[in-house]
Amino acid sequence: MALLLAPLRWLTSSIIRLLIFAGLLVALYLVLLKPAIEGGEKKVGQGLHTLENAANPKRLAHCLEHAGGNVEKIKRCTRIF
Repeated sequence: MALLLAPLRWLTSSIIRLLIFAGLLVALYLVLLKPAIEGGEKKVGQGLHTLENAANPKRLAHCLEHAGGNVEKIKRCTRIF
């Protein structure tokens, strides 16, 4: 009987060790990696949104329209947009 229980105990302890290891990996992911990934996504999203607004061709056209042929104002428009 003892010979039958030894492999079962080994298998059970191995499964428990694997579950603990998997739990630790999940906990580390949730605590360390997930916030870092989400923070990076927010920064990239905000940067793209800012760039999209700054590089808007309609705003450039509007600025050039209001420049009225003034070279200095046209230069300013091209620097801003």
